[in-house]
Amino acid sequence: MKPGKNQILFFAVFFHFIAAYFSIGAHQSDELFQVFEFAGYKLGMNTAAELPWEFSEQMRSGLQPLLIVFITKICFALSFKNPFSIAFLVRLLQSCFSLFVTLQFVILFEKEFLTEKFKTWFWAGSFLFWCLPYFHARFSSENFAATLFVFGFVKLWQSKEANTSFYNLILAGLLFGFSFLCRFQMAFTLLGMFGWLVFVRRMELKRFALCGLGVIIALGLGLLVDKWLYGNYTLSWWNYLDLNLFQDKASVFGREPFYFYLSESLLQLIPPFSLIIVLSILGFWYRFPKHSISWISLPFVLLHFFVAHKELRFLFPLLYFLPFMVLFYLQNLTAANQKIKTILTNRKVIVIFITVNALLLLFFSLKPASESSAVLEKIYVHVKGDQALLLYEGKDPYNNMASLHYFRNPKIKTMALEQFLMEEQTNCSDIYYFSEKYSEGRDIFIAHTKFEKIYANFPDWIRYLNFNGWLERSGTFSIYRIVKT
Repeated sequence: MKPGKNQILFFAVFFHFIAAYFSIGAHQSDELFQVFEFAGYKLGMNTAAELPWEFSEQMRSGLQPLLIVFITKICFALSFKNPFSIAFLVRLLQSCFSLFVTLQFVILFEKEFLTEKFKTWFWAGSFLFWCLPYFHARFSSENFAATLFVFGFVKLWQSKEANTSFYNLILAGLLFGFSFLCRFQMAFTLLGMFGWLVFVRRMELKRFALCGLGVIIALGLGLLVDKWLYGNYTLSWWNYLDLNLFQDKASVFGREPFYFYLSESLLQLIPPFSLIIVLSILGFWYRFPKHSISWISLPFVLLHFFVAHKELRFLFPLLYFLPFMVLFYLQNLTAANQKIKTILTNRKVIVIFITVNALLLLFFSLKPASESSAVLEKIYVHVKGDQALLLYEGKDPYNNMASLHYFRNPKIKTMALEQFLMEEQTNCSDIYYFSEKYSEGRDIFIAHTKFEKIYANFPDWIRYLNFNGWLERSGTFSIYRIVKT
């Protein structure tokens, strides 16, 4: 491996690690409510009545919750019980899995680039495009399913080697099946890929059947996993299809216009670079209609354009293929058009792109995915005692929309400050106060009792930079502990 690629891998490992560490919480609540909370149910942390409605409809696979239960029990057996540390371990394992699969994919497909410069850009883009370390750390259905699919896709290509053909084909099928179980929309990537195998690649029937056998085995295992989760045999993928397609349940969460994904992509992928990215993807589909990645990606995108409820995260599985599609098309375009080549290879354009990408990469690798999860972690770490009481003035930090049973300390009871002041006594031996007011000092008095600050998410010295009171609007919070006399 050449020095430039070694450096890219070094920075890739670095940013994936810090993204796994700092991006606490979830990009979207489904990542927690339908994975960790389902796992919490099997661990005895909550009841079926406390789970989201998807559980009663039996429309989510138990595969990811099963993995969380398995990891949690191992950690508990090792006396490693902090749920936020366990969640970090999950993110780290997912990041490592994503890195490994990305490396396999890059090694396999770099051969399609004609120059070393484009190969290097392909390596850099596949590992260090600004949103990828953050995305790769998510144990969401979108990312985990995409990682499984890409791994299966790599194994399918590697099956051309005669001595590993049988095992790689079966393994590819298993991975495709598990990918579908984690996110049922991946069926359209599978249909596109199998269509390419039949009509373009013209794969031998025997090899095709072996891959299909792997898918069937995975679906059978998925049926057993769902039995473990729900207590009865059910086809969660069919329940999902019935509710969201035939009964149009997803539309309850909003209907977006047909062009939603186009406009959102242009905005979220950072203009003006987003325009190049979107046009390159469209150009890739137009110029290379027989390419395997066109057959995989186009049906998946078209499906989501025609579904009423749209969220940009639904297209996140395509991020694995995005660098290849963009750079492969640009390679073809610059070879045919000298003017475009001059613009895209301009030193100033490249420096601006690298600088913007580096700043965004650093920001998204360091930011928490969820501010509420960052609050819950600090409460878990700093509020101690077998009968701890946490007072609050604004919103209960342990409200059902912000916190899950998996991430709660069951020994902590929360109470509104107003209610506490009306009580004559309390049985709690350890009392804390959760403040969202930056202006409160290091020591405060509640009911003639002194509380001292033990944690603040902003350091004291930053008050000197509190121009126009921006800190009061920046999600500041502090935790105070009663001073016993």
